Amino acid sequence: RAVCGERSRHRLLLLMLPCLRLADTAHPLSAPAGHDRRAWVRSAVEALLDDPALPNPEDGEVDHRWEWAAPILLDRGLKRFLFKWRHAEEEDLPRPNPEVFGSYIEDLLNLRDKDLGRRPEGLADLLTEVALGSPAILAARTLASAPISDDARRKQSVRVADAFWRMFNRPAVIKLLEQLTKEDGSGGRQEGYYWRLVLRYCRDGNLQSVLDEAWHLAWEQHAWSPKEAPEAAAARTVSELVQAVEPRPSRVHANTMSADGSNRIQRDEVRLRTDFALRFGDIRTEDQLINPDGVRAAFNTPFRPFLLASTSVGQEGLDFHPWCHRLVHWNLPGNPVDLEQREGRIHRYKGHAVRKNVAARHAKEALARWKEREDLWSLIFRLADERARKEQQSDLIPHWIEVGPCRVERYVPLLPYSKEIEVFRRLKRQLAAYRVVFGQPRQEELLALLDQGNLNLDQLREWTVDLSPRTVHRPITDSQRPENH
Repeated sequence: RAVCGERSRHRLLLLMLPCLRLADTAHPLSAPAGHDRRAWVRSAVEALLDDPALPNPEDGEVDHRWEWAAPILLDRGLKRFLFKWRHAEEEDLPRPNPEVFGSYIEDLLNLRDKDLGRRPEGLADLLTEVALGSPAILAARTLASAPISDDARRKQSVRVADAFWRMFNRPAVIKLLEQLTKEDGSGGRQEGYYWRLVLRYCRDGNLQSVLDEAWHLAWEQHAWSPKEAPEAAAARTVSELVQAVEPRPSRVHANTMSADGSNRIQRDEVRLRTDFALRFGDIRTEDQLINPDGVRAAFNTPFRPFLLASTSVGQEGLDFHPWCHRLVHWNLPGNPVDLEQREGRIHRYKGHAVRKNVAARHAKEALARWKEREDLWSLIFRLADERARKEQQSDLIPHWIEVGPCRVERYVPLLPYSKEIEVFRRLKRQLAAYRVVFGQPRQEELLALLDQGNLNLDQLREWTVDLSPRTVHRPITDSQRPENH
């Protein structure tokens, strides 16, 4: 945006520049145990600014260009990356605000260290906020665990940052964030304030941990094949993330009924614009059609939609577990198999409830053992797996099942004196019986026989055959050693 014929203070750059040195050196997980992480990050930023190679004039007027030039001064490789970006050598990279963005990049490329004046007084505090809240810095920090080059890391970080930039420019998101200004008494939006609010929102919401967890799940799906180069796998993983970050507004038509004075029923249609909730089906957005697979992919991220409503079409063969552990049965199915299928959508490998329990049990030890550029979630699951093998627990632990405070939650709205109360009680008993007959011939007849016996749940559980895999550690004898076979 132009102010009095000149470009403003390049605030966009603070959200878009993937400064690797700021991401790695000022990493909050590097803080020693027991230290305030924000204070530790600020001390790391101060140490970076104390670099003798950086200009530090003590006289003259304050030069506010430091606020947006500091990342490129700290990360010299960033300037080479920006040059390729500006001159179309990275054609697939986004260009936010394209009418002025190229000029902003030129300002950075043409800036000479010796031209900078005295540093602003709050420079260290500002860069601390950038280190903890800039989407580009947070993405670069997350991508450090992938075996890719620095330039590839910068490129993919820019793609993630651009997705957040477009999300934070949505009217509904702007309105939500501006509510924070009313809560802290700042009196509303001020010039240059919104970009600071974005930094604060990302910091307080711990976007860093959200990206780390989302990256772990997505990277695991793409990086397992040795045939695909790591940089190609990283690009595909980032593509999935950026498609889910920005809300895709859609419209829902709601019908209302009312009676007029002559007792005639009138039907009115209300069209609602939605940003953070979607139904499971074909959806027409403002600029495209989203099919059910697109809705499912969006729901399986930590970003919008936060609610998903589905008919019985979503109860079988689909996964909704990565970021969901609550299920509401608006109507109960007619048999226990369908009930099991519904709840199986969110009770799966590394499900949300499983990760919460694994983190609650092993996060402290993992933080103490974490090393730079290491995937924290891989470390957490490795510790959990070592503990499970040591205790000779089922092989379903910890990736499918983990004891802890979080559980897959089932909600069944039951009206008093309704038939749903008896149906739900019967389904729970039948579900326990179904697990007894699972894998047996003529299951339906055996299930009906058990149901007629009015057996209690404890008796049914005693009869259930446990098919879960277990690891039994036995000593290897000389005859079993590989060299003897």
